[in-house]
Amino acid sequence: MAKTRPVAVNERERGASLILVLFALSILMPLALILSDLVTRRQRQADGERHNLGGQAAVRGALEVATARLRSRRIILDAQQSEGFDLAEATVRPVAVRVTRQGDAVVTLDGRVLGPEEAEGLDLNRLGVDGHGRLVRHYRKLGVHLVDAEFPGPYPLPGGAFATPT
Repeated sequence: MAKTRPVAVNERERGASLILVLFALSILMPLALILSDLVTRRQRQADGERHNLGGQAAVRGALEVATARLRSRRIILDAQQSEGFDLAEATVRPVAVRVTRQGDAVVTLDGRVLGPEEAEGLDLNRLGVDGHGRLVRHYRKLGVHLVDAEFPGPYPLPGGAFATPT
């Protein structure tokens, strides 16, 4: 004699079971789609952040290269001049760098910073006495350079500015 397995659902209850399963799927499907959309968005954010961190590191490296070139006098600019170069040594995509020299600023002995307009007519060779009693220049001229580094990608990265004594 062959044994028959017991049926999980009676034949009379099959239609009701089918309706119950369809009802459960209709409730759970939108939730599954919403969760899938949230997971996809989070993955895009993570990929964008990873790309952005790589771009920030490339821009920081370009800023350091531009600073080194200015300090070693490989880039010499007059006021309102600019020079650009591409940095393609360390990254897959090159970083476009533009160095622009702004008008010179002047720092006084007491630490105030004067713009180019305020510094006109000042005697930059005037001497003063610092806090230790030494003779020093009362005014110190600073060359202000603006460095813009552009890393091609979907997220913009800010440039930077710094000053070098002249």
